[in-house]
Amino acid sequence: MMVFGETAAALRRMADDIGRPVRRSDVEATTWALGMLGKVYTAGDFAYARGKWNDLYRRNGAFHQKYDILITPTCATAPFEVGALQPTASEKRLLEMVGALNLTPLLKANVGPLADKTFAYIPFTPLANMTGQPSMSVPLHWTPDNLPVGVMFTAALGNDDILLRLASQLEEAWPWMDKVAHL
Repeated sequence: MMVFGETAAALRRMADDIGRPVRRSDVEATTWALGMLGKVYTAGDFAYARGKWNDLYRRNGAFHQKYDILITPTCATAPFEVGALQPTASEKRLLEMVGALNLTPLLKANVGPLADKTFAYIPFTPLANMTGQPSMSVPLHWTPDNLPVGVMFTAALGNDDILLRLASQLEEAWPWMDKVAHL
């Protein structure tokens, strides 16, 4: 919900910057679709979602009163190919058709599956994105194909220094700068 609203607002700001309405051809089909969705949800929907974000932030604040760092995988799967989260050819055609014909209700009905596809890969990183907490992903593991596997560390808001010290200690204990990923 928040991404939809923020994308719609970004497209409005873009129109201000370029001095004309943004056209579908100015942005990727996914960006256009997100902007369309941002126009169909109400201010009440947006405010409700923002309130949920605030609840999440408060719960994380309570967590960090007891623990300095939250440790999670960066991704839920082994490294995947660049572009794996992009829409498939058929999804892209659907997004382009929806945008061209302004079929926002059809798009709204398919938000769940598209979001599920994305969040299946990255269920952990949105937490820091939503709360604004400092985080870092450190390549502490490597696949048999020599691809990095990240571990994400998240600190309380304003505790970036803890992450920087931790990164230094981890790099000393498990150096990764000499690793070369074979793509």
